Amino acid sequence: MVRHSCPLLLVVGALLAGQSILAAGIDGHIVDGDDAPIAGALITLVRADGLYSETVYSDNKGLFHLDTALEGDLTLRARAPRFVDAQQTLHLLAAGTAKAAFKMRRQTSPDELSYGLTASAQFKRLKFKSETQRKDFQNDCLSCHQIGNERTSKAAPVEYWQATVERMLGYVGSSNKETLAEYVELLSKAFDGKPYVVEQSTEVAPEMLRAKITEWKLPGAIIAHDGEVNPKDGRFYLVDGDAVFITDPVANRTETVPVPAMNVPLGGNFPALGLPIPIGMNNSRHGMHSLQYGPDGRFYITSALGGTITSYDPTSREFKDYPVGGGALWPHTLRFDKKGIAWFTISISNQVGRFDPATGESKVIDLPKTTNRPSAGFMFPYGIDVSPTDGSVWYTRLWAGKIGRVDPKTLAVKEYDPPLSGPRRLRFDASGTLWIPAFGDGALVKLDPKAMKYTTYKMPRLSPDESEAPYALAVDPRRQDVWITSNMSDRLFRFIPKEQRFIAYRMPTRGFYSREFFFPADGRICSPASPLPAAPDVIEGGMDTIACLDLGK
Repeated sequence: MVRHSCPLLLVVGALLAGQSILAAGIDGHIVDGDDAPIAGALITLVRADGLYSETVYSDNKGLFHLDTALEGDLTLRARAPRFVDAQQTLHLLAAGTAKAAFKMRRQTSPDELSYGLTASAQFKRLKFKSETQRKDFQNDCLSCHQIGNERTSKAAPVEYWQATVERMLGYVGSSNKETLAEYVELLSKAFDGKPYVVEQSTEVAPEMLRAKITEWKLPGAIIAHDGEVNPKDGRFYLVDGDAVFITDPVANRTETVPVPAMNVPLGGNFPALGLPIPIGMNNSRHGMHSLQYGPDGRFYITSALGGTITSYDPTSREFKDYPVGGGALWPHTLRFDKKGIAWFTISISNQVGRFDPATGESKVIDLPKTTNRPSAGFMFPYGIDVSPTDGSVWYTRLWAGKIGRVDPKTLAVKEYDPPLSGPRRLRFDASGTLWIPAFGDGALVKLDPKAMKYTTYKMPRLSPDESEAPYALAVDPRRQDVWITSNMSDRLFRFIPKEQRFIAYRMPTRGFYSREFFFPADGRICSPASPLPAAPDVIEGGMDTIACLDLGK
């Protein structure tokens, strides 16, 4: 398939290149070549440095309004499924309302139509021999970035796929030669560089049309993983490798705070153990992964490479390391219970940890070695959360296909076989219902822990047989809606439990690969997008980003 930059279309109306307009907002209209309105188009206003943008959707009449505090030289872009992107430069001053009108050209050539598809559609090229193979492939191969994006859909020799799959399976701890050969054959046959065209849905939910999206780019980020809000200053804190990114959502600026070495060597504990450094983090010491705001006003972070829990004081900017011990390899996801104890998964060494900030001491709990998929290598304890009703700690083991419960008093462990493939970052709602993203199935699963009753909700697809990859979910503390990442179709999903209904929100950035959710006090839903690598042919713009969704009225 040939990838190319989309041709520029002239914006018709008041926004002529270089024109100075007094503006605190933009009113506009968007139509196709026959002057029919386009509903659900993404209208994005981008700051001159490209590091900040605001997006709204056009309504059923093709109208849009964007309030902004941005001034100066800006870019206004329109994007809609099955249409070629259109954009215009403009200059805004700080008062009044500008007028804009877009007339968009439909995609017509096979190259244009193929380029406009999401990765989830391109993924359909893969001809799996069974549903089990498809699920295994999703669990093994979709954890870093989309497959079917610009990079992976290019034609490449078998040798390229051989090296790529060896690296990918190495991340899962698998050296199964049969699996490797099958995956190489799948990928090399599927992606031949030729255009691929399928009919994807353009249906839009009315709730999406009321929303607004704000994005902040993170220059220099490798894999900005988890985000949290500091309730004292309202800033967003994200961890990445050996850095903390602090984004001010009012000034719309991001600061990078480097993490000191603290006597941790490059590669953390891995070189001393004779192990390869995971996921290309050769230049990192700590490999910071998950963070949570603690009851003492510090952020607590799992340092995956260094095998520690790291605290960060946002006032003094002091870091402190607490070794986990117990042979812990790759501390992963961390959550606090109501007593201020931090519980965390430890992925490569198949453990769960308990950390007390008051004493700085950790207790490591070895998990069962039973697995539903021995060929995967690592069992990979992954997501973790604490029940709001009885304080029990629940976790997933991604590649073992298991979920488990830890008694917080006795530390006894009990495991279960859920009816799903690839349980990932599970979360409780306020009632004690447990929600689990099924990464291999592309589904949301509800569990009643008392009755151990499961209910599965298949996530909506843009066309039949597409794949979704729900990496993580979180429950909005205000509305109790469940938010689910959708890392193959450039969307975020909202599930309303009382209505048993999904709402999809199209995101303005191609290659949007979300890791986690966090919820600022202003009611927005936020998530970092951080594929690895954050290259221009993996994520649009070639940088990790934070996106916040305002649901509107």
